[in-house]
Amino acid sequence: MDVLHAMKEKRFAKQTIRRLLKTRLAAKAENTDLSGRELYKEVLLLTRQVDESHADLVLRWAEEGMDEWTAPGRNEPGFREVVHYFILSQYLAAGHRGTVVSIREIVDAMVPADI
Repeated sequence: MDVLHAMKEKRFAKQTIRRLLKTRLAAKAENTDLSGRELYKEVLLLTRQVDESHADLVLRWAEEGMDEWTAPGRNEPGFREVVHYFILSQYLAAGHRGTVVSIREIVDAMVPADI
């Protein structure tokens, strides 16, 4: 594994996560009634990096990516799943073919499970 490439991926993921967490706080403060899919879509749109159709696609990927192994006992994706798929979509859209680090591990370490 190219260490420099791994460092760039980690930095990209961490910067994106911090931005999404900050955006989530702002969206929730602006409209306390938002939750679940509506909140996640608003957060993605507020990043100004995706349009509505791309936000819907990321949310669909998060929903389809859930199973009993990755999210035991849950029926809907949480913010962690949405962040994970958003990072992957942005990274791949930038022309990368895949990742060498576990984006999931970085997301799980930085995003609380209960938000």
